[in-house]
Amino acid sequence: MIDVIEITINEFKERIYDRYIKLFPEDEQREWRKIENTYKKGIEKFYKILLDDITIGFFMLEKLNDDYPFYLDYFAIFNEFQNKGYGTKAIQILTNKIVNNNGLIAEIESENEDNPITITRLEFYKRLGFNKTGSEYLLYDVLYTPITNINKNISKEKMDIIFFNYYKTNCGEHDIKTKCKIVK
Repeated sequence: MIDVIEITINEFKERIYDRYIKLFPEDEQREWRKIENTYKKGIEKFYKILLDDITIGFFMLEKLNDDYPFYLDYFAIFNEFQNKGYGTKAIQILTNKIVNNNGLIAEIESENEDNPITITRLEFYKRLGFNKTGSEYLLYDVLYTPITNINKNISKEKMDIIFFNYYKTNCGEHDIKTKCKIVK
């Protein structure tokens, strides 16, 4: 049975952080001090994904304020548990148990035929009700497609503002001005 349980930053650091470092390319990782900062401000929360009593993955989830949807900062199922339907079940639990009607946003690497995982990843999220916003962002020299799973209609321009407010919180004003831009 799959479940999603909130954990403390200490449990995340002690039991999951090493996996986070191995799973995500260095240029996609946030500095630990920035993760701590958003956690201390009450923005970032950590969740472990359990299969019975075994941790098989995690979510890092953010919420800036009540008017904003949740932002899926990081999500991973550990390699040895992938392609078994656990990621689908975990996202469904997350959206039904934690996110509810607040909506969920994320960004994924833009589709690239030379990198088939980017196409597979988009198909995964589409099956779970996510849609592209119509924008593309260049973040730290990587092209991303923002996706949403929101029940209400929000304009592309408003979504861009929401995403960039999350990025400003995570990366800082300087990085937003120098390393992040809307390309579409």
